Amino acid sequence: MAGTFAPLSNQARWMSTSWRFLKPKTCSFHAILNRGARRDPQHQVCRIRSPVALATSMHDGESTASPENSGEPVLGEHTQYCVVNFYHLVDIQNPQQAVEDHKVWMTDRDIKGRIYLSTQGINAQYSGAWDDAVAYPKWLEQQREFQGLRWNCEPAQEHLFPKLRLQFKSNLVHLSGGMAGLPITSPEARATPLSPPEWKDMLKNAINLSDKASESPVVLDIRNGYEWDAGHFEGASRPAEDSFCQTPVGTSDEDVPEFLEGKDPDAPIMMYCTGGIRCDVYSTFLRKKGFKNLYSLEGGVQKYFKEEGGDHWEGSLFVFDGRLAIPPEPESNAKGPLPAAIPCELCGESSAELPHMNCANVDCNKLFVACPSCKVRAKGCCCEQCIDAPRLLRPMLESGMYGKWGNYAKGSRRSRTRHLIEMEEESTEPNGKPSTRRKRSSARKQMKRDEMKEEKQRQKAMAKAAMDAKENESDSSPTVSLREGLSSLQIKS
Repeated sequence: MAGTFAPLSNQARWMSTSWRFLKPKTCSFHAILNRGARRDPQHQVCRIRSPVALATSMHDGESTASPENSGEPVLGEHTQYCVVNFYHLVDIQNPQQAVEDHKVWMTDRDIKGRIYLSTQGINAQYSGAWDDAVAYPKWLEQQREFQGLRWNCEPAQEHLFPKLRLQFKSNLVHLSGGMAGLPITSPEARATPLSPPEWKDMLKNAINLSDKASESPVVLDIRNGYEWDAGHFEGASRPAEDSFCQTPVGTSDEDVPEFLEGKDPDAPIMMYCTGGIRCDVYSTFLRKKGFKNLYSLEGGVQKYFKEEGGDHWEGSLFVFDGRLAIPPEPESNAKGPLPAAIPCELCGESSAELPHMNCANVDCNKLFVACPSCKVRAKGCCCEQCIDAPRLLRPMLESGMYGKWGNYAKGSRRSRTRHLIEMEEESTEPNGKPSTRRKRSSARKQMKRDEMKEEKQRQKAMAKAAMDAKENESDSSPTVSLREGLSSLQIKS
């Protein structure tokens, strides 16, 4: 089960694909960013094409969220920027018009991220200047459809997304069969939410009963496989599907997660994800399949970290923004790599470090975790075979965002020109000021001219090949001279 898009840097790269993870791919990950990636779950860029909410949603009938339950930090924690996450499942009659209204409100406001509206609600994850970022959910709370909205706000040092993407989406969460037939806006159809303390007690009981399969609750991770690799609760198995969109939603008896096959419909099922939206959506499908005792972690893993810390959690938490991953304990949020929940995928022995990486071979692009020594030894690649691939991202970046993959074609003019641009942007004038805008603009124009020249050469080569093929075809066909043709006509007459 999963959701893509690949990591890339200190800023989120659109895994657009990524998230296409880390996103992916993710989307930074946002990654977890997905241009040209193979459509293979193992080759995702966290681009973050699919929306993933990191906050909680209140059920219909609950009171309007206050600063106390909205998750807004106290004044002492304020910084210039913050990251806000929320979702709210509610029927919206005209989501396209709502998108236009929201865009008008966003005018001249410093907000970047992903905000999606559909007929079934809203899903938002964005960063912004503090006043602008917190004003948006407060504006929503004044509207009838979004009364009772809960949102999560955390301080940030900078923007965690490269741009604002506010648009209509037919599905807030990607599922192979879509969401149209699922009653996700009905609280009764969804799983029963458990507060973090209640979840902790029930999880502890599930761990103690793990030897008694018939009595033990099933702990279901409703995320992507690569998210489980970064961190997960004790007792939760890795999702059988690498991507959440592959999670079964069919009508046959076999169309249930592998871990629920043959399970008693009365057995308790504990579901968790990053912010809660995937649990709310998928629980409606499981209820239709006959499972009765469904429970979800209210507010997702992020809210659990705030209230219970890292109890019964292994590793770190994968997130679809420029942070890439966060630790269970806020006080441990120091600069540097975070531990993953699995060993290095290359050597299988040393401890792997987060964030995830996309294979430097752009024709592979697999999302993986590795130990520091293997990252250097394999030159950012996921395996030995990829090290000698013709198209590699060079050099391996520690921060910033990679350019278009076409710029890394071996020996191309684009690759050389891009290198000149990067050198100019890093250089400084004698007075210590950055290089002039004119120099950067000139280099970019030169790159554009090189691209056009390459395209013309390619078209000429194609035209020449077509003409040669046509000449060869005419040479191979039998020819008859005019004299021979007239002679044959006279003989026939």
